Amino acid sequence: MKATRIDHVGIVVKDIDSALATYTRNFGFATDAKRGADLPALGIKNAFMPVGESDLEFIQPTSPEGPVAQFAAERGEGTFMLSLEVDDIDAAVEHLRAAGARVGNPNNGVAFVSMKSTHGVNLQLVQRR
Repeated sequence: MKATRIDHVGIVVKDIDSALATYTRNFGFATDAKRGADLPALGIKNAFMPVGESDLEFIQPTSPEGPVAQFAAERGEGTFMLSLEVDDIDAAVEHLRAAGARVGNPNNGVAFVSMKSTHGVNLQLVQRR
């Protein structure tokens, strides 16, 4: 298995509009208006800012339930997730499991690796191309 690039870094924020304004003002990043949405089924809304070949994903909980809301309640704002792009999600999951890592089943080109297998990093694998 080979990760091809950092796809994005997920950042939990209390107020997505304030966070976007801060990153625009301080770093000159622009929001990608074609991506991001209110996702009630996940209890979040998100927005993306491209940074070179990768993105920053800002994630605001909109419900008191779910992993993002739990993270925000326990830790506040901050880095939530690192997403790595892989060529073949199924092969990546198989490889990691063979190496002893705990990995969830792929769903729509995405799989999560247990933080116990990544030294505390909430790691997402994503197959884009």
